[in-house]
Amino acid sequence: MAKKTCESSLTSAGADDVPAFFRSLRLDQKSLDERSNTIGGSDINIIASDDAEAIRQLYIQKRDNVHNDLSTVWPVIMGIVTEELNTEWMAWKLNSEILDRQRVIRGKKHPFMRCTLDGVIDPYIGIKGTGIAVFDAKFTLGRPLKGESFQDVIPRLIRKYTPQLHWNAYLLEEADELPVEYGLLSFIRAGDRPTLHEIPIDKDYQEALIKQAAFFMNSLKIGLEPAVTINEAPPIPAEDRVPYDMTSHEDRDEWMRLAGNWRQTKGAVETFKDAETEIKRLVPANASEAVGGGIRVKVAKNNRKTIEAINE
Repeated sequence: MAKKTCESSLTSAGADDVPAFFRSLRLDQKSLDERSNTIGGSDINIIASDDAEAIRQLYIQKRDNVHNDLSTVWPVIMGIVTEELNTEWMAWKLNSEILDRQRVIRGKKHPFMRCTLDGVIDPYIGIKGTGIAVFDAKFTLGRPLKGESFQDVIPRLIRKYTPQLHWNAYLLEEADELPVEYGLLSFIRAGDRPTLHEIPIDKDYQEALIKQAAFFMNSLKIGLEPAVTINEAPPIPAEDRVPYDMTSHEDRDEWMRLAGNWRQTKGAVETFKDAETEIKRLVPANASEAVGGGIRVKVAKNNRKTIEAINE
């Protein structure tokens, strides 16, 4: 009889047949129940993606309170057992203490928000100056997807985990009432040394993520699977931005047409704004409206003035 491999044995093993070490990696029932009623950092990565099937599976998982046992999934195990090493290495290399490890934060304004921090660095010196940073340690096998080059893997993973950094930063800022300016991803790629990637926190993107999560949670509440996903692309890290010469770009013709329009109307726009300011200044203080020259200025109760064109 052919001897079974370790991998096939683990695959066929029951929930209680795996060794105690792997069972110890599982979350307790209380934590699982909490995850069913909240959106955590890993959840927002899925909700903010364009993967409709992954979003559907997350909906079913939370609706039915069913959680896959990941305690024998190799990449997950590697992420757990390398997290402390990853964190300690970066603390050493940055010459900074990494605080608040495994701190759980629940949202105040939005109770469905939750996160577990890998750590916090305060102060952190980044591209925008000194500030507070949320830290997240990740492990990746680093294999390219079909049609993807080796050097494209880390940029793709940065985009994937950017929502989680913004989510965690929002909750940390809300809890401590201090601005959080940075998110830091530290990747161990296969057996390589960790590499650190800095993502400035974008407030508008945070608000977009919260709206997405609220939409998802409302779908759970009414029992209607979210058929529409609101996909907000994460901000592009500064190091991934490149200059473009639009005169040789595929959208050259449209660019040149709009650039010409902009140049022709720029002066008119500036003249318009100056005239609008001066017209409002000329309106008498006790006027309810002012009319003449083909325009009407309406004055609201709060003294806000609006201008409209009229036919005299």
